[in-house]
Amino acid sequence: MYKLNDLQDFKYVTFPSFDGYDDLIHCFTTRNGGVSDGPFKSMNIGFRTGDSAENVKRNVEIMAEKLNINVDNIVRTHQTHTNNVMYVTEEHKGKMLSGSEIENVDGLYTDKKNIALMSFHADCTPIFFYDPVKKAAGIAHAGWRGTLLNIAGKMVRAFIDDFNSEPSDIIAAIGPSLCQDCFEVDKDVADLFLNENSEFEKYMKTKGSKYHFNLWEINSFLMRKEGIEEKNIELSNLCTKCNNHMFFSHRGQGGKRGLLAGIIMMK
Repeated sequence: MYKLNDLQDFKYVTFPSFDGYDDLIHCFTTRNGGVSDGPFKSMNIGFRTGDSAENVKRNVEIMAEKLNINVDNIVRTHQTHTNNVMYVTEEHKGKMLSGSEIENVDGLYTDKKNIALMSFHADCTPIFFYDPVKKAAGIAHAGWRGTLLNIAGKMVRAFIDDFNSEPSDIIAAIGPSLCQDCFEVDKDVADLFLNENSEFEKYMKTKGSKYHFNLWEINSFLMRKEGIEEKNIELSNLCTKCNNHMFFSHRGQGGKRGLLAGIIMMK
């Protein structure tokens, strides 16, 4: 499930399972509330999309203001569809608007307060993590490559190894991204999934010569394998392509699109 919030035209998604924690800010942005135009209209958070840097900077400032987050507390990376995850501390803050120096990282996690972890999406699966017992938070960018490389499981193991988390304490949420009907691939990609884990076939269906995997359920399956309880994994069931009026979609817009942001921060 999900909750759609509206703060004077700035609309964003939150998750009921996370909303009950007063010490937590989390958000998945929509297209609404920014200053960009054209295919980037209007809340584009991506500097490398073709949109003007001035517009993106203003959008980031609007987003931070609405969420009561200091822009200098945001940590972002250059995502490259890896399963690389990184522990974040105060030293990584302060580079949101000047450009991130963190390369090839698709998962961020921390046990520090007032660090806003950010990931970017336009169809790829965002996964939010929170351990309310050990007070740790994380976010992952899991496209089909990241899913295949099990970034979700790697994030859970990072919580266990670095924070001594009990998997049964961790809650997770899978945000807006491609649904099974819209995630269409050819046999070469399907074979990569089936060769990685034959159980993925349970989450696959075929339409003619095309293969459709349910990345939401695969990532849930991978997290459950690491010990997260099914009841602690929330699916938004929102497809970015089916809801292209609300979200940017790489497939829905032929690659000419803005970027959405996932954010999580402990106060």
